[in-house]
Amino acid sequence: MTIPQAAYKVLEAIVGPDYISQDPIDCEAHTPGPNGFETDLGVATILKSPGCVIFPSTTEEVQKIVKTCNRYKVPFIPISTQWWSGRGAAKVEDALMIDLKRMDQCDIDDKHMFAVVGSGLIYSQLQEEAMKRGLYTTIPGGGSQVGVVANHILYGSSPLNYRTCIANRRILGVEWVLPDGEILRLGSCALDKDDYLWGEGIGPDLRGMIRGFSPGWMGSMGIVTKMSVKLVPFQPDKPMPVGISPDTAVELPLKRINWYNFILPSKDALVKAMYEIANAEIGAGLTKVPLFWRAIAKANNKEEFWELWDQESEETVAAMNVLRVLLIGFTSEKQLEYEERVLQDIIVKDLGGKQTRTKPTDESWVKNADSASMWMMCGGYTSLEFDFEAISHAVAKGVDCSKLKKGYTPPLMKAYGDQGWFQVGDYGHLALFEFLTYQDPDDEQKHKVDEWSVALSKMNIENRYYTAQLASHKPLFLTGPAYGPDYHKWMIRFKEEFDPDALSNPPGPADTDLFIQEAEWMQKVKDWPAPKIEANKNPKFE
Repeated sequence: MTIPQAAYKVLEAIVGPDYISQDPIDCEAHTPGPNGFETDLGVATILKSPGCVIFPSTTEEVQKIVKTCNRYKVPFIPISTQWWSGRGAAKVEDALMIDLKRMDQCDIDDKHMFAVVGSGLIYSQLQEEAMKRGLYTTIPGGGSQVGVVANHILYGSSPLNYRTCIANRRILGVEWVLPDGEILRLGSCALDKDDYLWGEGIGPDLRGMIRGFSPGWMGSMGIVTKMSVKLVPFQPDKPMPVGISPDTAVELPLKRINWYNFILPSKDALVKAMYEIANAEIGAGLTKVPLFWRAIAKANNKEEFWELWDQESEETVAAMNVLRVLLIGFTSEKQLEYEERVLQDIIVKDLGGKQTRTKPTDESWVKNADSASMWMMCGGYTSLEFDFEAISHAVAKGVDCSKLKKGYTPPLMKAYGDQGWFQVGDYGHLALFEFLTYQDPDDEQKHKVDEWSVALSKMNIENRYYTAQLASHKPLFLTGPAYGPDYHKWMIRFKEEFDPDALSNPPGPADTDLFIQEAEWMQKVKDWPAPKIEANKNPKFE
């Protein structure tokens, strides 16, 4: 299977013969395997190999490619790193995969503290260049190997958002190839295509339209080819890389950066500590650490993890309230000394917390290198429930998620009543809550993980919890009426207006709806009205 040969010849003329291929081996290489992020779930049953792969290097080439797709009615899907492999794959036959990895430009404005980056640039590249200039960006949970542009559009959630806000609020100028091939520039780029200084444009701010409704379009609303992102001042002593792969870390300059782990006497005390630390406006990051993360950190392999984890119980998990704090002396060594005294007063003196040992290195927050360890315990891992809301919301929701999970264990990992994890953002005004899904991939029980995903959506709706898992990640016609309300109608209207032929990553944002429609094992849990989804057409609503 491939794209029309007339279209292939035009595309080859755009990028040259070295940067396009319809070889089945090259196409298969761009088809996610069974152990990627979400490809161990049922949605993998609707994924297809592309009919052709192309590698543009400029916005102009992307524009010509998209216009060619419109001319020959070839569906296309853009990818940067394909880390989110369950979404970064075609769902229709004979699609064109547009691999943006060659678009890795990075120009940093030191004075005004922003970077203009291409869609192929990854976080480790940006962080390295930023730190050379006394600046930094926040590395997301997906790791420093994910794409900067795609991650800023999606969420850009990082433990360092405590001080800086989530990355999608740090988007400045944008260059965007719409699904019909027209170029739309936002912010100061709207007046001067070479000016990426600011994000607020003339008239309505359209940056929200890039994202769609949480968590975004996932490639179904054209291609952002270039973006300027805000950088943040760092302290001058650079962390130094140590170790040999895969056991790598960065060694912290301890007079400027340090970790602090505390065990609080109760969950209420932990939450109060978060509020008090945020109110004092100290720190660079605050996270409630699940007990099994400590087992992950100690283990070198799956067997060692289970030797440690099987020693736990519901009582030990409930009793372990671990708060992990990062302090950075951004302005001076004295700032770190002052913040440490305030921290000790709040946690040890006022709340009865106990400080424990921690390594003077970082694997997760400054330059994330440990995200692959999330697959170690079971072999299957994804994130099927997270949100950005208040700390109190995270606490209550974690209790209900834990109760619900018991009905789906196994194949979900035995967690002894763990109630998820959360971190503080925006100096206490926000919390990221996440209830991670670890499972042993098993064809006979895979359906229970998909049922768990839908059950989470129903729980959120019933209990009026906010969730960031919407749009293409959960059933559009289940969640749509409950949030917004009717956010699904607005997404479909925008999709119909800008992509009437459904060429940009179809059938997004109704990917999950298509999977549920075609999966026999999901029919027993589908109890909401929904139209018939056609893979190569936009979804409709009554």
